[in-house]
Amino acid sequence: MSERPSAIRRNRGFGGSTPFRGGPIFNLPVPIGGIVTWTIIAYFASFWVKSPFGPGPLFSTFAFVPVEFLVRIEQGQVALAIIPLFTHMFLHGNLAHLLLNMLWLVVFGSGVARRLCVEGVPPADRTHNVLVFMAFYIACGIAGGLTHFAFHPYDSTPMIGASGAISGLMAGTLRFALRLFAPMGAEYGRLAPIWARPVLVASMVYIGLNLATGIVSAFGVREASQIAWEAHIGGFLFGLIAFPLFDRMAKRPPLPFGFS
Repeated sequence: MSERPSAIRRNRGFGGSTPFRGGPIFNLPVPIGGIVTWTIIAYFASFWVKSPFGPGPLFSTFAFVPVEFLVRIEQGQVALAIIPLFTHMFLHGNLAHLLLNMLWLVVFGSGVARRLCVEGVPPADRTHNVLVFMAFYIACGIAGGLTHFAFHPYDSTPMIGASGAISGLMAGTLRFALRLFAPMGAEYGRLAPIWARPVLVASMVYIGLNLATGIVSAFGVREASQIAWEAHIGGFLFGLIAFPLFDRMAKRPPLPFGFS
């Protein structure tokens, strides 16, 4: 007699000592809590600067300024040019900006962290998977920053915020959450291809909303002009395309017999 996948999970111990262990409803994976903590610390540390977009050691050093990036590259100061590509995603202009980004980080980052099996593996593998997750998060943020630079190479306005990196996490989530059948849960199974209809539709909606923001900002709407929509799209496209590479790097427990 055949069994449904949910029954197979119960009968084979999925929900006991395996990666599908039950727990609190609100239980952040390790890297998400760490990113949230350090981002909040960076935000409050910036209070001693007069203005988020004004002169000061914190923002002048760690915010991403396209024209400074260009000048430093031309002068051969590669390290100084690259550092803000890593650090800008930990800075935020105001409390609303910080809270909104941290909310989206929790929503989309938690799913990606669990997909990479950060929980439920031996300690050595868990450390490895945390590093894989962090590499994906930072790479998405860098892709967002470089996309913003491509559109505004001579702009002197600092770009800050984790939106580009979080957009990449959102795209990664689409690759495993929008599958028609995933009996072993989101942590296992093949990824949905980019050309799968649900992935395409969701991607077109997200990119379309950001393009609309760009169009509105071109008409001088102040709120829209403060949004780095190009970074959103750049981080999203990188995450959409590159997530399978990072997904293959993750170390997972073996599947029960009969699953692949």
